[in-house]
Amino acid sequence: MDIEKHANREVSTGENEGEEKLDGATLAQAESLDGDDDFMEGGIEGWKSILGCALIAAPSIGWNLMWGVFQDYHSKHFLSGTPTSTLSAIGATQNAILTTLAFVAGKLGDRYGYKPFIGAGCIMIFLGQLCASFCHDLWSIFITQGVMQGLGGGVILPLIFAIPSQWFRKHRGVATGIVIAGSSLGSAVPSLVVQAMLTRIGFHKTLLIYSFVQGVVMLVGFSLVKTRFPKSQSRAKTQRIHWVDKQYLQDKMFWSFWLALLFAVFGYLTPFVYISVYTGEKLPHISPQLANLPISIMSFASAIGRTTVGISADRIGFINAFILVLLFSSFCQAVLWNVAAESYAGVIAFSVLFGLSGPCFVSLITPVAVTLYGTHNLATLTGLLNLSNLPGNLSGPPIGGVILDSTNRNWHALAAYSGLLQFVGVLCMLYARFKRDPRVFARI
Repeated sequence: MDIEKHANREVSTGENEGEEKLDGATLAQAESLDGDDDFMEGGIEGWKSILGCALIAAPSIGWNLMWGVFQDYHSKHFLSGTPTSTLSAIGATQNAILTTLAFVAGKLGDRYGYKPFIGAGCIMIFLGQLCASFCHDLWSIFITQGVMQGLGGGVILPLIFAIPSQWFRKHRGVATGIVIAGSSLGSAVPSLVVQAMLTRIGFHKTLLIYSFVQGVVMLVGFSLVKTRFPKSQSRAKTQRIHWVDKQYLQDKMFWSFWLALLFAVFGYLTPFVYISVYTGEKLPHISPQLANLPISIMSFASAIGRTTVGISADRIGFINAFILVLLFSSFCQAVLWNVAAESYAGVIAFSVLFGLSGPCFVSLITPVAVTLYGTHNLATLTGLLNLSNLPGNLSGPPIGGVILDSTNRNWHALAAYSGLLQFVGVLCMLYARFKRDPRVFARI
């Protein structure tokens, strides 16, 4: 089969067969799809692997979204008196390490296989939670809940996000959405349970129990996961690792996507980190359980949103879906959070709508990458794209804390900050969208 025709058919669904002119980026796509002609949908083994990835994502990647519960608890009990920006920096450090290490883990996983690194990441996360149950001060919490959790998640993230695209093409969006929805459920369910446990049995016993529950879930997931590399990548396993990927770094569409992610992440974590604090300050008469409920609602809604956006993206195209969910997420923060979330009903409504849209762009990162570049060295590309998350993960929530402290707790300023930055991400992504296909209603 002619490589150009195959690349156009796979990477730009909906294009006319006659449109076969390749630029530099499309040439990379053609090369990356070599050996993918006999691709078969995953079947039972594929769906078992998807379930395994979701079970691993739930207690590992999903833990990141729970930091708001612990930040609220620490600020009132365990680490009372610690500045908001300092507490948010623990969760930010975890996310920063995760996104930085994801690039290295993706490279090594593509070269040596995924499962050894997935196993190592699961062990690191389990040990981090177990050790945190014995902590008594800020620095030890920083090491265990910040650094160790970030290391484990960074090894796991690019690998379990890449596996769905190895097994599925027709249902790639749904499969990836299920895996990332697992991380949402891994935040939603434990956030309710952990909040009650923190109140009744305290921090140390809560983490001791949760660490073993977490370990068992990841062990079951690990036993289900299988990988399936494209033939071109299997042939390349004997080659030396190239740490600088010039085919991506010299491509303007790559930078369009990378910058869109950079700005999107700055606004993505803000509601998860601050919604409990916001609810408690705006409605001081409600209980701590009700103040933390919006986090769980966001996480449950995001599990639904990440799955349904995959179904929609399989129909309208992954890049189109990425732009739409990011645009709606920006609207939710800059407008709904700013205007409507003054009552508890308004907070809940915002939590549902933001949960359905805000985190969904994360589940589209790998499918968009496949749309642009194919499945060859996908974990490497996923890790490279996740480097764009580093500035937002590291400084996004702390900057939000600084904005709050410097504006005398002006929540309108915080909502405007996060919402407008996500809108900038939409503008950045438009270049890649129309460079790939200038037709307004193209399925891409």
